[in-house]
Amino acid sequence: MRSKGFLRAGGAYFAMMLAASPLAGMAQEAPETGDRAEDAETAQRKDVVEERAIVVSGSRFQKLLESSQSKAVITAEQRNLAGVGTARQLLDIQPGFNFTEDFGINVRGVGRQTAQTLLGQENTVIQYVDGFINLVPSNIAESTLFGGNVQFTRGPAGTTYGRNALAGAINVQSRAPTPEFVGQAQVGIGREGAYNYGMNISGPITDNLGFRLGAQRYITPSIMKNLAPGSLGLQDAGFAVKNLYVELQLEWRIGGFHIRNRSTTFRYSNQPGYPTMTSYNSAGPVFGGLSPNPQYGYTGPTATEPYQINVDTVGYDRLRDNFQTITNADLDLGFATLYYVGGYQTYVSTGTADRDLTSRSSYAAAPTDPFAPGTIVPTQYTSNYENDNHFWSQEARLESKPGSRLSWILGAYYFNQHFNEHYWEAIPGADDVLVEGGGGGIIPGGNPLKAEFEQRNIYDIRSTALFGNVTYDITDTIRFDGGLRHTWDEKEALTDFRYIYYYPPFYASDVSPAVHSANPFRRDRGLSGRAALAWRPSSGDQLYLSYSRGYQSSAFTLGQGLPPYNISDSQHLDVYEIGGNYTAGGLRFDGSIFYQKFHDMQIPISSANILPPVPPRTEPSLGPVFSTFTNARLAEIYGAEMQVTWRPNVHSNIVATYTYLHPTFKSFCPPVVGSTSCGVIDITQPPTVGDDPDNQTINPLYFRDLSGNEVPRTPRHKASLYGYYGFDLGSTGYLYPGGSVTYQSGYYTDAFNRNRVGGRTVVGLTLTYRTRDERLDITGTVSNLFRKIYSDNSIIQNVGGTVQRLSGYYGPDRYWTVTGRYRF
Repeated sequence: MRSKGFLRAGGAYFAMMLAASPLAGMAQEAPETGDRAEDAETAQRKDVVEERAIVVSGSRFQKLLESSQSKAVITAEQRNLAGVGTARQLLDIQPGFNFTEDFGINVRGVGRQTAQTLLGQENTVIQYVDGFINLVPSNIAESTLFGGNVQFTRGPAGTTYGRNALAGAINVQSRAPTPEFVGQAQVGIGREGAYNYGMNISGPITDNLGFRLGAQRYITPSIMKNLAPGSLGLQDAGFAVKNLYVELQLEWRIGGFHIRNRSTTFRYSNQPGYPTMTSYNSAGPVFGGLSPNPQYGYTGPTATEPYQINVDTVGYDRLRDNFQTITNADLDLGFATLYYVGGYQTYVSTGTADRDLTSRSSYAAAPTDPFAPGTIVPTQYTSNYENDNHFWSQEARLESKPGSRLSWILGAYYFNQHFNEHYWEAIPGADDVLVEGGGGGIIPGGNPLKAEFEQRNIYDIRSTALFGNVTYDITDTIRFDGGLRHTWDEKEALTDFRYIYYYPPFYASDVSPAVHSANPFRRDRGLSGRAALAWRPSSGDQLYLSYSRGYQSSAFTLGQGLPPYNISDSQHLDVYEIGGNYTAGGLRFDGSIFYQKFHDMQIPISSANILPPVPPRTEPSLGPVFSTFTNARLAEIYGAEMQVTWRPNVHSNIVATYTYLHPTFKSFCPPVVGSTSCGVIDITQPPTVGDDPDNQTINPLYFRDLSGNEVPRTPRHKASLYGYYGFDLGSTGYLYPGGSVTYQSGYYTDAFNRNRVGGRTVVGLTLTYRTRDERLDITGTVSNLFRKIYSDNSIIQNVGGTVQRLSGYYGPDRYWTVTGRYRF
């Protein structure tokens, strides 16, 4: 099931949310993280005073920096001055992380193998906002007006806080109320008339009660060029943003008790993005499925350049009734500190988009077509969704006080999710005969939406866990760090779908299978954890050896088949790692080498049953092809990561990173029902071969053993250089030239290793002027300076027996912005 509402926002959803509390405290013990220097001059800067004053639940993040684990932190200051503001930019500069628009985030090759818009599989990388789970990967890119400090953990996580994370975790920290009245206003402009404006203020209400209030508005027109002839409205088609974000925070301290609540609302009325089509199935069959091929005989304009589209439906993505509240609290018990993190989010999202990807609404049938001559065949097809979702979590942790050789954490976690999602593919211009349809299940009778395909899914998740972690200093230089987590998961869905066969203008009928609804249910339990032994010769330096075990529960592909074919078993990850960090003056080195065994990777494939021969046939035959959600038995991924940080002076920060990965399926050959063989269907191969059309044999190349192939969407090489260098201009102020250069080698986009996207090098530049009193910043940025054209994914489709390779969504085009920030 497509869950497009949140996801098509393209990172806009929380793009106005969060920032900097715990890192100010962390920077005092670990200045190598890149936070602002702790000298007398810096201490006078209002933004640093503000950050120091809002340290909330900082022990967890302090432990992150001290832990024997691969991790990184990037601050709001670094993001602004280096010009790394989007989710893609943030992940491009992080070792081990990879991001694609369709599939989200993976770490060291471990990620989901279903699209983000398909309901039923969870992300392998858990994202948080102030410790509360965030389900949309692109939302890690918060506006630095409200925050922007982001922490990255690589490898299984969950023994110290939060939800079970198979591959890694990302936590975004929000800016909290302050003991003094402070504020910041921001105004920006960008390419194609884009603009944004916002402000937040913070301060005390009483001696014990503080507040923060803020809002921000973003308007970003489409940069796509629509080749469709028509009105100005059509020319504006393509991804565009109109949104508004508002937040209110209250923080109360009394004695040893502290509580902070952050409540937000966010709404948008955006436009969906579209892929660039380099070819159409115009010569394909007139009728290749449930309805006529909308691209048949099409001779309209074809994209000759990236960022060109050809649609006659602008479409929309809308979010309403959206509310999120997050509460962090801690209580000093004397012998330990009790922490609480709880949150709730609800929203309704709706949308429609062009599905035929042409600018033709209909055509008149020719005498050679399988319709009455002159029949008007509608070709304006749309995809549509309506989602009503909510989720919440509760967490309690008891943590020992610092100062002894032994420190410990004991915690409990609960997560509850309820998604109610409706998706349909419609032909709005179809005759009224299409209104007559089937029913049953949870889809009502009739077909008022004129849908040829419709699905409805109600999906519930309940996850409960107990976890604990112990850190023990065996000697002054040897430390043990280990923890365990036991998780109980329940997943249940009510899924229903139907197919309507439409033959214009005379006939429409429900052709859904006899069984087209189901109530899949899975209950899992799993043990995860980690153990590390570290040598710590001096403060901030360490060399560690670790083993970690990750677990993720069973998953569904709702809307793609029925049980047992749409259920995949739980998956597990074993990680063996040697790593460490070392600081010498203004240089810090972080690095690791690792070996991973990824057991039972959840991945969708195409399969078919082999049927015994029925006389007069002497050869077995193939049953219908169907999608199934299976497990790849074993993948092996090993590699190395490195990060070098240079602080030449208190106004500068320059970071270089490199990642190498070797990702291989060691065993991926699922059994074929009705046969002793195994394999995955390759749609580019003919299913049968032979001279006798009535007794053909099954093509031995039709089922392929994928063992030895590379794991998809996993570049072997990835490198970056980013940062800024500050020049002190005396009484005039400061000048910060900065930017980023990121490189990523090509990778396969499918398990067949058939479709490959090329490597890319993307350059961004930024220049910031800051006044001497550090109240005003004026920043200009240019991303993708040399307009590198690249794509995350390529698309193979089989329409009526014709295999086509299409271009997909291109990466961001060159884009410029000018932003002013004023602190008061």
